[in-house]
Amino acid sequence: MQRKPLPLHLNITTGGLAAVAACIFSNPLEVVKTRLQLQGELKLSPDRAYKGIVHAFKTIAVQEGIRSIQKGLVSGCYFQFIMNGVRLGVYQSLQNKFDPADSRSKFLFNALSAGLSGMLGAFIGSPFFLIKVRQQAYAAHGTAVGAQHRIPHLFPALLSIYRTEGVYGLFRGSSAAMTRVAVGSAMQLATYDAVKSSILNLGHFGNGTVVFFLSSLVSGIVVTTAMNPFDVVATRLYNQRVTKGHGDMYAGVVDCFAKSLREEGLRAFMKGWSAHYLRLGPHTTLVFVFWENMRASVAQRRG
Repeated sequence: MQRKPLPLHLNITTGGLAAVAACIFSNPLEVVKTRLQLQGELKLSPDRAYKGIVHAFKTIAVQEGIRSIQKGLVSGCYFQFIMNGVRLGVYQSLQNKFDPADSRSKFLFNALSAGLSGMLGAFIGSPFFLIKVRQQAYAAHGTAVGAQHRIPHLFPALLSIYRTEGVYGLFRGSSAAMTRVAVGSAMQLATYDAVKSSILNLGHFGNGTVVFFLSSLVSGIVVTTAMNPFDVVATRLYNQRVTKGHGDMYAGVVDCFAKSLREEGLRAFMKGWSAHYLRLGPHTTLVFVFWENMRASVAQRRG
């Protein structure tokens, strides 16, 4: 039976809640990924402080306590709800309104609408991403990589940044986040829909959890590869120290790309790739499985 499309506010709400549920499971790998991306930054911090994912988990847990593997969880959940709520909600609403007939036009439309909705979500949620990165990078009693910002609580930190740096300070690094999410979102949602349609066309599976899982698994691989260089840059821009309203290390996205390439080579942009995939693959899978089932449940309740 064809499901009646949900209105925008319900698409946003279900998308946001699905992302929050996924974030609870994927956040520990986000902590590890952040540390791996910051180590060896412009050769100013230890390059092999963490020798891989397992070593990073063990080191962080032993030095900073087991709870430290969930650093930035609250700010991460706020970011996920806002960013993915807007991204998925706006994207789905555009799908409901405009649905190109031929497959090539459909893929391009999906990529464009996903990229634009992702940019909007990333911009609105940027202050929470800023706090998340800084909390996850901070190691009070452990191996420090990158700039260190002590941020015990989310909203006092946002207020402090606003008072000292103004609105611009809250959205510092948002250009990198928008690029990061635009690339990732365009690849993720367009690939997800294309793979999902291909699997359904085979006729072996119904439109259920198995299809959602397989489709999101493939899109997770694609999006990690496309997104990682921009993710490294975004992490570094958000985490850098700020003096008198200006970043100490980078002037912006292009400057960060150039300096990282010059000092560390191309490998800088693949730092944390494995952790990123292990985090993003399950996260993508969980988001879509939760989201699809939430939307189906809400649509059924609405009749």
